[in-house]
Amino acid sequence: MCNIFDHDADSLAEFAEANGFSAIDWSIDPSLPERKFLSVMKSLTGFQVRYHCRFHGVDPAYTDRRGDDSLALLMRTADQVANAGGRHMTVHSGLGNPSGEGIDASRAIDNLAVLVEHGRHNGVTVALENLTTPLTNDPQQFQRIVTESGSHVTIDIGHAHAVSGSHPLGDTFDAYLLPHLDRILNAHVYHTELEGFGHVAPRCLSDIYNRLDLLGLAPFCDWWVIELMDPAEVLRTRDILRGYLDTLSLQPVVSLPDKQLPLVAA
Repeated sequence: MCNIFDHDADSLAEFAEANGFSAIDWSIDPSLPERKFLSVMKSLTGFQVRYHCRFHGVDPAYTDRRGDDSLALLMRTADQVANAGGRHMTVHSGLGNPSGEGIDASRAIDNLAVLVEHGRHNGVTVALENLTTPLTNDPQQFQRIVTESGSHVTIDIGHAHAVSGSHPLGDTFDAYLLPHLDRILNAHVYHTELEGFGHVAPRCLSDIYNRLDLLGLAPFCDWWVIELMDPAEVLRTRDILRGYLDTLSLQPVVSLPDKQLPLVAA
């Protein structure tokens, strides 16, 4: 689950423990001093934690000074994640910039490569998430940035669904996923995103079944985050995912792919 109680770690931990969640995807507040951040993280002791850099207006793809400043902030954030004992952080390009103004793929690649190396030096794996805005709302552009920067991948199945209507091939999820099977470490799981509303929960398993099956092809994607903000929807989606995994466990062993089943962050 993600931090549905904003940045109240104590409430989040209480909700997670009461509802059987053992893994938390924490969206960092970049304005929080490191000492306070590390203190807050102590409330999540006992949970598996990965980190989400949902920083609006921060983009290593900016071609001007904003790109340098964004890279510097993300590198400091990687240091904080390492100091908190974290080993994974998800970053973005295009967050809060629907027009794609001022950003460039080559700049994204160059700065992201620096961040990836900095993270690796500190034991933190950096993953790029696909969004509904440029540059990563295009699976081919996303593939180029990931491949040339050396980053890993956080695949957002709702974002991929939301942008499929704007692409000539329709459903783009396989185009986002298949080129990166060995680099996908995290998945954000919900149905779709609607402009002006946000993330939409699946009504039933059939809404997301095909995408979950494809996720199962990624051998290192052992972190499924229910990225919803309403607690009731989180719990309903958790039940859908548990049902899905239960059906997999009931299949004959000979029919299962030769890979580890995903550990759901739920």
